[in-house]
Amino acid sequence: MSLALELSEQYFLYSNQSNLTLIAKLFTADSTYYSTSLGFFVGKENIIAMQTDFHSQYQKLHWAVDDVTEIKSNVIEIEFSFKGTSLDGSVSNRQGREHILVSNGLIQHIAVGL
Repeated sequence: MSLALELSEQYFLYSNQSNLTLIAKLFTADSTYYSTSLGFFVGKENIIAMQTDFHSQYQKLHWAVDDVTEIKSNVIEIEFSFKGTSLDGSVSNRQGREHILVSNGLIQHIAVGL
């Protein structure tokens, strides 16, 4: 398994655990993140702040990896299903696609919804 695939697997594992401390260790200081629903975030601190806010809106959440492909060296494409139960008990279900780019052994960029 390539390092990029390993990092992607760890990212989803830690996300399902809402373990933001371990998620942060996967990013470089100047990583970037883009989501069609949340916007653009520059820098590890801003990415983790966004994810902290996102995770705090749910009492339960889970991403299932439906398909994963290393479309080129250090570029991973993941099709996922998300299920979350918000603090008020409403349930969200959605599917999406995420791209994870790895550089120098860490996540450099994530794009969700492209």
